[in-house]
Amino acid sequence: MLVLLLCAGRTVFVDLEHFFDGYKFDPDYAIQCCTAAADAGASGLVLCDTNGGSMPWEIQSMTSQAVKHFGGLVTVGVHGHNDCGMAVANSVTAARTRAGAGMIQGTINGIGERTGNADLCPIVPTLALHVNSTLQCRNNFKEITSLSRFVDETLNRAPKGAAPFVGKSAFAHKGGLHVAAMERLPLSYQHVDPLDV
Repeated sequence: MLVLLLCAGRTVFVDLEHFFDGYKFDPDYAIQCCTAAADAGASGLVLCDTNGGSMPWEIQSMTSQAVKHFGGLVTVGVHGHNDCGMAVANSVTAARTRAGAGMIQGTINGIGERTGNADLCPIVPTLALHVNSTLQCRNNFKEITSLSRFVDETLNRAPKGAAPFVGKSAFAHKGGLHVAAMERLPLSYQHVDPLDV
């Protein structure tokens, strides 16, 4: 199938389902699977945390190993599920310079099977504003809240008020101490300027 797609002039990224669990069980075999895809001409290897049970330190270690093997040959990406609530943390960890993933897969608002996929609404601004990644979409951050709301509206879902960056409570302050501190030093209770997103 890969050769057929390549012959048709397609760029192929291979999703390696259960990569992280497989790597924990048999790292050599997991790397052999990646090697087969790269040798067949894949442009990208997408390492999947299919059951959503991997922790950030595991993702960093295993992604780093894959990047060491294949980073100069193909793009190494990561695809996370949120079963342990770690999909965003795992994605940011994988993209950091040390681990070196060149692509992060995710969805708007984390929409996906079971407990969801990695949510791009906090991943993208976090990478740009806290990790200093050079993202091509950096100039479009101000649209992320409207995009999030559009997706929820299209799916007839209520937006999550406490969602990072895009929720109505993300930059809301009600408590007396918080409000007093915000009047003196806004970054004391905000990690970024709300106007940046």
